[in-house]
Amino acid sequence: MLVASLHQGNLSSQHISHPCYPSEYQENVTTAELYNSPCVHAPNTSSPAQVLTVTGTGDPVACSIAVQKLFNISCGANRTCGFNGVYQPPVRGQFFAFSGLYYNLHFLNLTGVQSLSTVNASIWQFCNSSWEKVRKEFPTMNRTHLRDTCAASTYTLSLLLQGYKFNDTTWPNIHFVQQVANVDVGWTLGYMLNLTNMIPSETPQRVIGLQRSNWIAATVLLAVMLILIFCLLTVTCCQKNLSGYERV
Repeated sequence: MLVASLHQGNLSSQHISHPCYPSEYQENVTTAELYNSPCVHAPNTSSPAQVLTVTGTGDPVACSIAVQKLFNISCGANRTCGFNGVYQPPVRGQFFAFSGLYYNLHFLNLTGVQSLSTVNASIWQFCNSSWEKVRKEFPTMNRTHLRDTCAASTYTLSLLLQGYKFNDTTWPNIHFVQQVANVDVGWTLGYMLNLTNMIPSETPQRVIGLQRSNWIAATVLLAVMLILIFCLLTVTCCQKNLSGYERV
């Protein structure tokens, strides 16, 4: 989604400068791959087969600005709101951050009791690194995960700070956890969506029903059969009664 947003900022260019990717990182993607998501809309002027070159610049400031553009956090004057202008009261109390929020910061060992300034500094340092440096520091880490760490961490910070309005004072009230009472926790909706992926993709077989005329014929036939059975039982009972009287 972020790469698509960067591309839409300059549709005429076949080169995308990605501030959240480590500097010196480079890859080629097609427009079809870039917009293969229901969260983004492909521009009408783009060809699906067009090849785009994505180059990382490792710029923490530009990365933060690009990520914040994904959110609508504008508010009216003298009003406190979170997203899309909806009122949000000031945060208070204790909070648990789990699932993606936990894993995005766990990679950088930032899920403990670090202060907000420490978290910011660590993310800044990682985002300012080159691709060669991060590959040497994390040689066994998955390439895609390593590439997206800066963007994911910056996204988490923007969500919590600019979106939910946490600050230096309320940041210690966030507890980044993987388990609660020794039980893994996660988003219920995500779990349900994951289960729906197990539903077979085959089209269910059509149920063929009878035509109206066939239904009428079957109903009439059933009614006639019931009447005949009733008449047969009545005649049988009458014959038994007559034979009984004759014996008497």
